[in-house]
Amino acid sequence: MRIEVTVNTDSVSARIRAYAEYRLFTTLARHERVIRRVWIILGPPDPQGGGALTCEVDVSLQASGSARVLAHGPHMHAAIDSAAERIGHVIDRLES
Repeated sequence: MRIEVTVNTDSVSARIRAYAEYRLFTTLARHERVIRRVWIILGPPDPQGGGALTCEVDVSLQASGSARVLAHGPHMHAAIDSAAERIGHVIDRLES
C-alpha cells in the first residue's frame, strides 16, 4: 500500500504530514491486500465550513474502483482523525 500526502496550505508542518501518513496507515493496514494507493490531501480552511481545516482521503482499490471521504476539523489533527475514521468505515463495508 502506497500512501501519498499532498498539502494545499502553508500551515501544515512535516510533523502533521507524518501524522496523517501514520494515522491512515494504521487505520487501513488490515485492508492492505485490497488497497493499491492512498492519497491524503490536507487543505486550507473551508470558507463554507466555518473556517474548519480539511482532510480528503482517496483510496484506489486493487480490483477496481475507489473510495473517497472529506472531513473537516477545528485543527488539522481533528480533520485527519475524522477522515481516517470515515474511510475505515467505508473500506470495512466494502470488504464485508
